[in-house]
Amino acid sequence: MAISRHGRHHVTRHWHARTADRRARAAARRWRHTGSEPRWAQTDLPARRLLSRLFTVLFALGAAGFALLAWQVKPASQPDRTLFIALATLCAAFTAVAIADLYVIRRRAAEQHRWRR
Repeated sequence: MAISRHGRHHVTRHWHARTADRRARAAARRWRHTGSEPRWAQTDLPARRLLSRLFTVLFALGAAGFALLAWQVKPASQPDRTLFIALATLCAAFTAVAIADLYVIRRRAAEQHRWRR
């Protein structure tokens, strides 16, 4: 039972071509204009990158500052300490959101560069 010259490799190429076609159609859907936006709108990624970098630093400093305040508060004043811990946790969560946004911005900028947008 001999495999023909075009046997298995032909099937593999066929599946790769279908996958590439599916990706191209998905990309075309992503960049399709619906008419509700300007045809050649400018990207907001540089502004988002600047704001995310700024707020990443500010929220990280806020989390460190509130954690330091919670550590220095005397145990007798429990409500103040709980408030500082809550604020430090909130700032740390916002820092994580800003870092995740920076990751998303990097992926979208690479996609725009890849599609020459």
